Amino acid sequence: MLPHPGLPYSRNIRVTRIVDSFLEHARIWYFGNNGNPDLFMGSPDWMRRNLYRRIEAVTPILDPDLKSDLIELLHIQLRDNQKACWVDGQLNNVFKKRPAGKAAIRAQYYFYDWLNKQTTV
Repeated sequence: MLPHPGLPYSRNIRVTRIVDSFLEHARIWYFGNNGNPDLFMGSPDWMRRNLYRRIEAVTPILDPDLKSDLIELLHIQLRDNQKACWVDGQLNNVFKKRPAGKAAIRAQYYFYDWLNKQTTV
């Protein structure tokens, strides 16, 4: 269940979705917290059927280095202009458009290439 952006209780929430080649369900909650960010991560699919029929878990990210890496990866995903969309107040997908003159960014393939370089010896 996605939060409904733009309602009184969620006016500061913006939901970005990326649906691409690789199936992934990781969720990251990133709260700016006045310059001292709080991050939480998990793989929950907070739909009613899942909350009542299985265990869903979220954990805080406390390690400063891991937190920094996850924030960088999150920023890459937020810059995706090929497969990313915002979810509006009616839960419609509003696909991001690549601004003229800007490079194409497809986050999943960026990560794939980055991880491939990290593991190649």
